[in-house]
Amino acid sequence: MRILIVEDDQLGMRYLLSVLQPYGECQTAVNGKEAVQAYCQAVEESAPFDVIFMDIMMPEMNGLDALERIREFELYNAHRIPKGALAVMATATSDSQDVVRAYCCCSAFGYLIKPIQVPEVQGIMERVKLELAPQPV
Repeated sequence: MRILIVEDDQLGMRYLLSVLQPYGECQTAVNGKEAVQAYCQAVEESAPFDVIFMDIMMPEMNGLDALERIREFELYNAHRIPKGALAVMATATSDSQDVVRAYCCCSAFGYLIKPIQVPEVQGIMERVKLELAPQPV
């Protein structure tokens, strides 16, 4: 499993890395702009990310704008991407507009309120494993 972690706070980044590394190969980005570039490059290299853990409030490009751009890229490259990445958004605020936008406009898979707890991430990753498991024919 390939995981992209997008977090501008270094402590938060290290925390997520420590929790997510047992699940697969992790790559990091510090803002939404870097996230979009990393995602597109991974697809170009035929190694797309399965999961994206992305902070919402970041410099240069926020997480929701970045995820919208990633979804557009996936749409235009559907022939090369068998399934879009499962996106888990994280934020320190509980803004209901962000929640609606994450799920409705950006097709988020999950939403976490900071401070993120290990059991929450583990629960999300169990759902991810089920979603990515091969389906019986």
